[in-house]
Amino acid sequence: MNWQNLLNEEVLQGLSPLTTLVNLLLIIICGNILGWHYLRFSRSMGNKRKFARLFVFLAATTMMVISVVKTSLALSLGLVGALSIIRFRTPVKEPEDLAYIFLALATGIGFGADQRLATAIMFFGVLLAMTLQRGNRGRTLPQLYLHVNTPLLNADGHLTFEAGLDQLLAATASVCKTADLRRVDSEQNLLNATLVLDLDTTADVGKVITRVQEAFPQASVSVVEAGSFD
Repeated sequence: MNWQNLLNEEVLQGLSPLTTLVNLLLIIICGNILGWHYLRFSRSMGNKRKFARLFVFLAATTMMVISVVKTSLALSLGLVGALSIIRFRTPVKEPEDLAYIFLALATGIGFGADQRLATAIMFFGVLLAMTLQRGNRGRTLPQLYLHVNTPLLNADGHLTFEAGLDQLLAATASVCKTADLRRVDSEQNLLNATLVLDLDTTADVGKVITRVQEAFPQASVSVVEAGSFD
């Protein structure tokens, strides 16, 4: 038995181990940079720490596939047939998450095709464009959920649902740069609302709670960091 042929199939002789190793190291670097950028600038509501860990594996796996199939037309056609039967059932809830996934895939394809310089330029160019687009909106604080559960009444008496919601939004807007309403429920004269807060400093958390409890003295208020549970 020819062990050299067994370990180095004829169809894969175009692959260079040194080139593949260099591409893999570059993928690991770019994947970690992409994960850092996602944690720093993304406004996704999911668990970002868990999601960011996947970028390196996603890009490296894509590079591995492209590195293998580029050496053979038959393998390329076989890959198309195999992928045609794959169905992904887990939805991507945030469009921004999908953009990062496609960037990881594109980076893996580029390095797998040995287009290192062009891929690196486009990779960092896209990240720079995303950073500039964020501008001063890049978050220095963790995203915060504000949960409010309160009867629809204040010091003046009972409120309609519309008036109560307007009063809640006005109370948070007096402190926050933005207060994005994500969920609201009304049942038996109770208002249940979840908002995403954009604050200047952590000291503003106490101010928000104070404003809400001034507007609704019987309110139950909690503030939770988005994605704080692994």
